[in-house]
Amino acid sequence: MKDVMKKRIDEMIMRDLHRGAFVGANAAVFRDGECLYGGSFGMADREVGIPMRPISIFRIYSMTKPVTAAAVMQLVERGFFDTQTPVSAFIPEFASTKVYEADGTTRPSAREITIQDLLTMRSGLTYPNHGTFTQKDTASLFGEMAIRRDGDTPMDTMEFCRRIAKIPLSFDPGKDWDYGVSADVLGGVVQAATGMNYRDYLKKYIFEPLDMKNTDFYVPEEHLDHFTASYTLDSNGKLQRDDACYLGLNDYRTVPAFVSGGAGLCSTIPDYARFAEALVNGGETKDGVRILSRKSVDYIRTPQVSREVLAPKNWDSLKGYAYGSLVRVLEDRSEFGTIATPGEFGWDGWTGTYFCVDPAEKLSIFFWIQLANAGTCDTAKRMRNIVYGCI
Repeated sequence: MKDVMKKRIDEMIMRDLHRGAFVGANAAVFRDGECLYGGSFGMADREVGIPMRPISIFRIYSMTKPVTAAAVMQLVERGFFDTQTPVSAFIPEFASTKVYEADGTTRPSAREITIQDLLTMRSGLTYPNHGTFTQKDTASLFGEMAIRRDGDTPMDTMEFCRRIAKIPLSFDPGKDWDYGVSADVLGGVVQAATGMNYRDYLKKYIFEPLDMKNTDFYVPEEHLDHFTASYTLDSNGKLQRDDACYLGLNDYRTVPAFVSGGAGLCSTIPDYARFAEALVNGGETKDGVRILSRKSVDYIRTPQVSREVLAPKNWDSLKGYAYGSLVRVLEDRSEFGTIATPGEFGWDGWTGTYFCVDPAEKLSIFFWIQLANAGTCDTAKRMRNIVYGCI
C-alpha cells in the first residue's frame, strides 16, 4: 500500500511541477498516528536556490481558521461563553450593528451577531473587495491598516475588531453565508474573554501542548532559512515571486500588532499534522495530548450551513460540501469528484495549503504549495483520490 501510494503521488506531483503548476510542494498522509507518505518537491525559494524540505515553513492563511475554531471551543468548554452568546458581551461595539440595503442606505440589524454566526460565517462580515458596500468599506479599513502597519501606531487586533463592528453588514446575521473576517473577530473575542493576547493564548493552549514549535504569527530570524517564498501567476501564466503583504498582515519578520485569527499563521506540515491528529481522534493525539473534548470536535464538524445556501457562491472547493465551524464538511462525493468518506472535513489557505481529516478512517491528508489564489488546487484533489484508492 505505501509503495503504491508513494509511486502514484510522486509521479503526479512531479508531472505538475515540471509543467510549471507551482514552484515547490510538500505533501504528507497520516493514518492512525502513522506517516504513510511524505514528500518534498521543487524549491522553497527559487530565487535564492533553497530546496523544499519537510520542515519548510509556509504562510497558511485560512488554515488559521480551524485553529481559531478550536480555541473558541476550548473557551466554550471552560464556560467563558456559549455559541449563542452575543459578540457584544466581549466587544461592545457589536451591540449596535447596521446592515446595508441595496441602495446603500443602512438600517439596524435584525439581531446581534453571536459566536455561532462568526464560527459559521453567517455574520454579515466580509473580506475586502470592490463588490458590495460592505466589501468596499472593509477594503478601506484594510487599506488604512496597510498604511499604518510599519509606522508607530499599527492597528492591533482589538482596534480592528472595534472598527470592523462599525461597518454595516452585508446581510442580517444568520440570513446568508459570506466568507469574511469572522475568524479575525473570534480572535478578538478570545483575547477579550481571557485577557491574553491571542497569540499568547494559542501558544499556551494549543501550540505548546501539541509541540508545534514552528507555528506562529511570525518567523523568528533563526528560522528564516526555512521560510518559503510566495509566488503568483503573471499575465502570461508564468510563476513570479510575490513579496506583497495582504489582509492586514506584515512580512512575517516581526511579531504583528494585528494577530489575525483568520489568516495570520505560518506553520509546517509536521506541526499542523499534530493539530490534525487531535481532530482525527476526537480532540486527543495518539500520545495522549488532549486539546478538545470529543463533543467539541463533533460540533466543529457538524454541518450548520447547507449545500443549498453555499451553492450560489459558485466555489469549486465547496461543491458537495456543507459548512461547519470554520471548516467544510463533505456530504456529496460525486458533486466534488472524490472517493473520500462523507464526513471528511478541513480547509485550505489562499496560497495553496490544503488539509483534510477523516475520523472514520483515522486519516489526514496534506498538500502545500506557495501559489497565490490557489486554495484547494487540482493537484490536491487528485492526491486525495490516490490516497483513498490505496487505503
